[in-house]
Amino acid sequence: MNVAFQMPLYPMLDDRDTESSRDNHGRVWNTWKNHFAWRCYLLRQNRKNLSPCAAPARLMSFEGLPPAYTFVGDGEPFYCETLRYVEKLQDAGIPARADVYHTNMHAFDMMRPQEPMSREAAKRFLEAFEYAKEHYFAAQQSSEPRSSVPRSSVQHSSE
Repeated sequence: MNVAFQMPLYPMLDDRDTESSRDNHGRVWNTWKNHFAWRCYLLRQNRKNLSPCAAPARLMSFEGLPPAYTFVGDGEPFYCETLRYVEKLQDAGIPARADVYHTNMHAFDMMRPQEPMSREAAKRFLEAFEYAKEHYFAAQQSSEPRSSVPRSSVQHSSE
């Protein structure tokens, strides 16, 4: 599938500690939860040769990636890796933007949706989505339809 635009929200991109994920004591997401999540996600994968598909911060080249918009809190664990990701996209000449909000709460917009900051984040996210719909398109490769089970062969159990 070709992707036209990225909108990762406060994304978990780097399996290695960053300045903001190390010794973070946030209530919603913190250093311990981050380490636990990466252990569960990566299981027994060798981190020295980890694929960027698993941890996008390990990408060597950002050329060819789609444009992006995101937002993140300046005190939450994913702050540094989110800004680095956006900076690397920009360095590769890809339009990318991150709005930063003054909060240490991961997913602040979901945890406190009525707060003015959360409403502002939701408004800007929707604006970015509407802009992406109007300005970006990724053609998809056509493929033959997958074979499916004919309806006549489906059996229903009697209750």
